[in-house]
Amino acid sequence: MCGHGTTIGGPLSHFRDLFALIPESYHPRLGVCVDTCHSFAAGYDLRSPAGWDRFMTEFDETIGLKFLRAWHLNDSKTPLGSNRDLHANIGTGFLGLRAFHNLMNDKRAEGMPMVLETPIDRPVDGAGTRAKNKNTIEDKSVWAKEIKLLESLIGMDPESKEFLELEAKLADEGKEERAKHQAMFDKKAKENSGKSKDIRSMFGKGKPKRKGSKKKDDSSEDEIDGKCGSSHE
Repeated sequence: MCGHGTTIGGPLSHFRDLFALIPESYHPRLGVCVDTCHSFAAGYDLRSPAGWDRFMTEFDETIGLKFLRAWHLNDSKTPLGSNRDLHANIGTGFLGLRAFHNLMNDKRAEGMPMVLETPIDRPVDGAGTRAKNKNTIEDKSVWAKEIKLLESLIGMDPESKEFLELEAKLADEGKEERAKHQAMFDKKAKENSGKSKDIRSMFGKGKPKRKGSKKKDDSSEDEIDGKCGSSHE
């Protein structure tokens, strides 16, 4: 639900509107799976307890928590509101470990299926980073470690030394990747800021071409065309 391009599913209101199109007799068969990266990419800030609670409250008021059935867990390689679905390992992306601490300690999410969708490739020689070493292999033990990591967050004090050290360690692992995508995000934002157009500039460029010769009686119409053409420049 990252809201990329013309894809539906960015704001939670899209799901409400979709459900409204379906007969209520089918509603018991409906459910929503929230993807942490998609939600963050769509502009929902899940990093602080307050931001997390706002998201869950909006979900309840807009769709209804009874329709929340599952979670896809992944960090985000790109900044908040990027509309890009690029998954990162837990704690290494822009969401950070605190977002997952919020989830793992939310009673409203208890008992729900949670599926990891994080990268499991690692350098063949076991050293360096993916950015420096493109020769990688799949290592499913990454998921086992992340499952244990997520379980360890339950009941952990987010201001404790244990949490802060873990948070800093994981954030450092993703430092280069975040910097790269932040630079790309900033560059695109700068380019887009200079592309704003008024309604006239969106339709045609330059002065309209005249077809054939004009009679002197048509001079007033030519002047009008000329003015419209100049406004397009």
